Amino acid sequence: MQKSKKLILLLFVLLIYLFVSGCSPLEYSIEDKISPPNHNQIAIQGTWKIEKYIPVYSSKKTEENVENYIGKTALFDQNTCVFANEKCHSPEYKNINVAGMDYLQNTYRIDPTQFGTIGDRIDVITVTSNNQFFYEFIKIDEQTMLAYLDDGFLYLQKESNVVKVDQKKVDPIQENKEQKNREKEKYPSLKSGVLLGIRSEDNTYRTMWMSADHEKLFPIVEKDQLLVPRMKGFWEVGNLKTEGQSRLYARPVDHGPSLVDTQKWSILKESPERKITFVGPDYIGTERNSRYDVMPLDYIEQGKGITLSEVFAGNADQGLMRSSETFIASLERDKAELLLKQPSEDNFTLERRHGHWILRGRMYYQETVDGKNYEDFDINLLLPKKLINYDEMDIPWSEIKDKLPWITDAYLSPVKNFIILVSKNDLSIYMIKDGQIADEPLKEIQLDQGDQIIMAEWAIGNYVEMWEEAVRKY
Repeated sequence: MQKSKKLILLLFVLLIYLFVSGCSPLEYSIEDKISPPNHNQIAIQGTWKIEKYIPVYSSKKTEENVENYIGKTALFDQNTCVFANEKCHSPEYKNINVAGMDYLQNTYRIDPTQFGTIGDRIDVITVTSNNQFFYEFIKIDEQTMLAYLDDGFLYLQKESNVVKVDQKKVDPIQENKEQKNREKEKYPSLKSGVLLGIRSEDNTYRTMWMSADHEKLFPIVEKDQLLVPRMKGFWEVGNLKTEGQSRLYARPVDHGPSLVDTQKWSILKESPERKITFVGPDYIGTERNSRYDVMPLDYIEQGKGITLSEVFAGNADQGLMRSSETFIASLERDKAELLLKQPSEDNFTLERRHGHWILRGRMYYQETVDGKNYEDFDINLLLPKKLINYDEMDIPWSEIKDKLPWITDAYLSPVKNFIILVSKNDLSIYMIKDGQIADEPLKEIQLDQGDQIIMAEWAIGNYVEMWEEAVRKY
């Protein structure tokens, strides 16, 4: 009888539990509290006021030079971003949460305490439009934000969560349409430029800037070292020769110490020297001691390469193994038997082939075979934009080779107004007419023996002038 009462009581409690849990949104685990992200939500949505300018370096620009920004309003919503007397239409907002002190120290090479109290975590919001950088904003808290500008930071305070239409003068959708029409009339999708990075045989580096509008090619500008356009501004990458040694370095050039002050540079202190195999906006490929490394530009002084899994979605390790097995099967039996069968996820780089960047890995022999200690092989993974921004080639490679059989590589503008064709001895700039390569080049540039193109970063539309100004400035 006692057991029956206990059983009835247990059933009664169970029924109450089922009833309550079925009617109430009770949460028992952390997973239940996680909701899908709201893609319409903008971390810096609303109206902000620029309160002051905080210089952080021995700056060319003082508060007097930026006083026209103070007191101005910055606006952020889905349709328009207005900041520092500039407007960005159809903005895209990318938000990352980072360690506050570390980010400011490592990215800007500054002492973050000059901004007051910085929390353990801060939000960094990058604003782009059509894959072109606009500004980066550092959200300290819900009411405070920083934006880098000319050797210092603009300090913003939030005024409202909303952006009134009359603040933007006209309806944002109509304004966006009219702005696009104006740009189309001025630059009808036929204005572009490229920063080409070149490594010479003696492991020195230089950058060539070339740009064109319609069928007009503008003067080509060349500078020493590599000028790299990044989301956070332009950086310089190259070799620093000191005390008879050549060391790899990277530094921000539009918000950093002067050329002579190397204490705040990111310098890779090691020997023997590395050679750069490719450069992207955030990562740099290197080769040293018969080994590849792909390193974040922000932290090259550590000399530590990333793994494929850190930049590729999905099972990158499985793709690596499948690619290596396919390559091994293509080798002669005696070579295949001497090859170590376990490729490393952090031993890879990018190479150029037939107008595209391709991913390459490296495996080693147990002993020297035909004078070689290793073999490079293709890794069949789709390149992410984390490594390379633009990698399109609409003109078939066979068509290029049929017309100009001596060509070894090609770089096509995103708006398809010109193409750079590379041979063993030179590179040539051809205009594109009706989807076809012109019969004669507009310009031919001699290459030295051993020259290798390791970077190609493209700008379109109004960004061409901005990059042109940066190249001439730095």
